[in-house]
Amino acid sequence: YPGTYRNVGPDFVPPEGVEPVVRIKTDEEGSTGWEDQVNGRIDFPNKDVDDFVILRADGSPTYLLAVVVDDHDMGITHVIRGSDHISNTPRQMQIYQACGWEPPTFAHIPLIHGQDGQKLSKRHGATGTEQYEAMGYLPEAMRNYLARLSWSHGNDEIFTTEQAIEWFDVKDCNKAASCFDFDKLKDLNGHYIKECDPERLYQLAAKQFPELEKFKDKLLLATELLKPRSKTVVEYREQAYFIIGQRPLTVEEKAAKGIQTDAGKQVMKDVIGFLEAYSGEWTAEALEAALTKFAEEKQLKLGQFAQPLRAALTGSTASPGIFEVVWVIGKDEVIARLQDSIDGKNPIKAAEKKPEAPKEEKKGKDKGKGGGEEKKAAAADQPEFTKLDIRVGLLTKTWCHPDSEKLFCEEIDIGEEAPRQVASGLRAFYTEAEFCAGRKVLVVANLKPAKMAGFDSAGMVLGASNEDHSKVELLEVPEGAKVGERVFIEGLEGEPLAPNQVAKKSVLKHVMPDLKTNGECIACWQGKSIMTSAGPVKVPTMADSLIG
Repeated sequence: YPGTYRNVGPDFVPPEGVEPVVRIKTDEEGSTGWEDQVNGRIDFPNKDVDDFVILRADGSPTYLLAVVVDDHDMGITHVIRGSDHISNTPRQMQIYQACGWEPPTFAHIPLIHGQDGQKLSKRHGATGTEQYEAMGYLPEAMRNYLARLSWSHGNDEIFTTEQAIEWFDVKDCNKAASCFDFDKLKDLNGHYIKECDPERLYQLAAKQFPELEKFKDKLLLATELLKPRSKTVVEYREQAYFIIGQRPLTVEEKAAKGIQTDAGKQVMKDVIGFLEAYSGEWTAEALEAALTKFAEEKQLKLGQFAQPLRAALTGSTASPGIFEVVWVIGKDEVIARLQDSIDGKNPIKAAEKKPEAPKEEKKGKDKGKGGGEEKKAAAADQPEFTKLDIRVGLLTKTWCHPDSEKLFCEEIDIGEEAPRQVASGLRAFYTEAEFCAGRKVLVVANLKPAKMAGFDSAGMVLGASNEDHSKVELLEVPEGAKVGERVFIEGLEGEPLAPNQVAKKSVLKHVMPDLKTNGECIACWQGKSIMTSAGPVKVPTMADSLIG
């Protein structure tokens, strides 16, 4: 909005055919800021806060107005929300100021990212709590894991919900976005499975798998056998197959070898005879003593004795101890399963074949080293500069890298669904007050991600420097340039390479030598000005300097 009607009076009549909206006349001088409970002081220059719409042409309010009025009417004192709302806050502050209302306390917590560094979404897997329940995760494990993602209490990794409530303070939340790691969640869930009361664990499993109900007594007997092998309720059910499996039991191909030999069949026949005559105590301990003595009398080693029994009773080569299995299953079922195997009734489950590894492409083709994904083809005559996706970005959050004195970490809005996380070696050249939320920068958006002192960086902020790199100035975005727009050079055309396809040792090396400021401090490539919709990109003082 260019401010066409910014200064018209209350008697102004809009031109015929124009359906006017209502905008708020924001401050042009100074800055709008607040003390964020997570990120500290955040200030946005008012020149970057436009006269935004608060009432549409049909008279309905926009989100920015509605949320402020609603929060005020409900007496909201604290607003805790994702860091992707930081850019909304200066606009909402302007509304609070215009209405003469006291704004609430704001706390912007970091977003949760997937393993690829992007905002967690449906493409990363489960998103609703009911899906995590279906995957077999316990509520207390989810609460523990989610609380620990963006907040910490010393070195405590495992804590109860009551402890989290007692210890939590929003000021202790991390500034950096956290990565949702299913492996870590599964390990934590395994801990809570082991701690879970047998009756409750059964109830959780039976809710999801009603077929378990008729095996309740045996499942409760076997709880401590199943827990060590189960990290989720789903795995608990899988490990319980030796209890709930229907005769004749399906046997894995590898295990089937133990019940198909004459020696294996003879062992099973002898065990049937022994059990039919057995009248001792039916406990795991008593059975172990009796069956061990039986094996010794038959001059059988433990493997010769246990291997066919395990295959016939569990269908697998791996299970809880064979004596515990016999105890849990019960005499009648054990004898019946052994007889099924002697009679050759067991269906055999073929081993899953591992997919063949893809053959490595020969060098010289369209794939990079190691057979990676094909790069997007560029036109033969496409200028190297146009292969870069350089965009206008808005810093929404910055902080000092905890393990590097040289690096800032930042979240940058470049017009995507979620801000990019980038690390920049600028701490020697800019203070925290200078390199802060609200500042516009230029970002190479299709650069291959890289780790910077352990921080996943998905982009590069551009600046000019002298030859020995003792002085650096960020490229300045002209006022009016839109966040997310791609810079251009007049007369040069070409689509950028796909995201994550620009490598420093291939594409960038052909661009950087010709990327410099000219005598007027304008950023150029091969002497041609780099432009935005609002004009050329410049630096404050560094003429004839390299850009990188």
